[in-house]
Amino acid sequence: MRRYSVIILLFVLVLSFSLATEASWQLGLDWSVKEGFGPETVKLNWWLAPWWGVRTVYAWAEEDLGLALVHIPQTSAAFNSYIGLGVRDLLDQSQLPMNEKLELTAGVELRLDRLIPGLSTAIEGRLVTANLVGEQNQLAPFFGLALHYGSTPVAVRTPRGVDDDLYLLAKLIRAEAEGEPYEGQVAVGAVVMNRVKSRQFPNTIYDVIYQPRQFSCLPKLARMEPNADSLRAARDALAGKDPSRGALYYYNPKLASAEGARFFRTANLTPTVVIGNHRFYK
Repeated sequence: MRRYSVIILLFVLVLSFSLATEASWQLGLDWSVKEGFGPETVKLNWWLAPWWGVRTVYAWAEEDLGLALVHIPQTSAAFNSYIGLGVRDLLDQSQLPMNEKLELTAGVELRLDRLIPGLSTAIEGRLVTANLVGEQNQLAPFFGLALHYGSTPVAVRTPRGVDDDLYLLAKLIRAEAEGEPYEGQVAVGAVVMNRVKSRQFPNTIYDVIYQPRQFSCLPKLARMEPNADSLRAARDALAGKDPSRGALYYYNPKLASAEGARFFRTANLTPTVVIGNHRFYK
């Protein structure tokens, strides 16, 4: 059993690394809330497709290695929820049958990119399915806090026949302005194009979007897919439409962090227009 579990784990890791340029990753450390409070597990998340990823978790005290498929059903600019189904004890320390090792995971992750890009914290619970019906099981449930740090992808996957810049810009527009008026979505894309033209910022769409500490949506961008509206808005922005009136910055006062709101109060910028919930400046 242990041999087959290790083979499966190695296969997943090889597959993950082979897709590394098209995926984002997260390293994590968990603190269990029990009688005391201390670090208990380390984990590695590979987000291989929009909304889906593979996770390995290792609890060093019990030598307990787990593998799970994780799904993100809901996300926003500041946080996301996630659920997962996996298998505990791949090293077979417990000698339990496989059906008693099935584990459910649920958590809520809060992004802290305005402090450190790629940093997030989460409240997470994990338990084997036997615990749900009150059965005794030596694989103890976990409930606690997690700290995650991750990267943005090196490359952005683009469907065949779609321009790379168009696709990436559409992803950003959806992540930053989904639910805003269509004119506001075009304006967000226009801000990126205005930055490309400005000497104050990098001169490519990719470098503008991935410039550190500029767009708070970067952690979810790897898992975001454009929709019809954001693709159309990206095409309009690339064609030169600019409802932002030359803006280089924008923000949503309802969602901005204290640091972000302070920047717009003190940066001596010139307001250009308000569209939906976004205020634009140059």
